[in-house]
Amino acid sequence: MDTPSPKVSRTLMAAVIIMGVLIVLGTAGLIGVIVHRAMAPGHHQPVMAAQGSASVMAAAHAPGEAPRFIYGGGGRIVAEAVRPDGSVAVQINGPQGDRIVIWNPESNQVTAQFTLTP
Repeated sequence: MDTPSPKVSRTLMAAVIIMGVLIVLGTAGLIGVIVHRAMAPGHHQPVMAAQGSASVMAAAHAPGEAPRFIYGGGGRIVAEAVRPDGSVAVQINGPQGDRIVIWNPESNQVTAQFTLTP
């Protein structure tokens, strides 16, 4: 005994097809964005932190080696942000209080320091 297949609404079938197309387009767009961001120039190397002297300074580095940011005095990096000009703002929490240091990795120099007081 053959039973006829149930009727499928055309609206439901159209919705399923449209959603499938949107999933494929979304996946292709996401892959395109990931590839574009990976291939785009201007990515900054991550800031490397190392325990060093009691003051904040930029360490000398060999050619081809990433510049290093050295901080000391028992502090720790709380936050960091890359600024539009390419410098890095680093918030350091230490026994003396919080400090914000503006470091330029291209010239490997600390350009400014700010002490945060309550």
